[in-house]
Amino acid sequence: MALNSKKFIKSRIHLKYISEQPCILCGKVEVQSAHIRFAGAGIGLKPSDSFVVPLCLDHHREQHTMNEKFFWELYKKNPIAYAMFFCLCSPDQKIKKNAYSQFEKFFGQDSFINS
Repeated sequence: MALNSKKFIKSRIHLKYISEQPCILCGKVEVQSAHIRFAGAGIGLKPSDSFVVPLCLDHHREQHTMNEKFFWELYKKNPIAYAMFFCLCSPDQKIKKNAYSQFEKFFGQDSFINS
């Protein structure tokens, strides 16, 4: 299910906040905001800026070299849970306010339970 256009959020404030966090896989501090592409804007499109996590340059590059769900399973991480956590801590109020509506379609799913 693709996100509807009313819920698509762009936020430079949130992306800056994410880029100030350590990589969720290795702890390196030089990171990029990595969009979780399977989270939903459609093929070839970036999802809402709510669906981002901090990844170091090496892990971000690796994320783009394989099937994304396989990438997260390989590292035994739940990127959706991490992204929601970062949304709830975000300095951008529109990101915080819309966190539930952005992530509600993922509640109750059994995939990515090893966060």
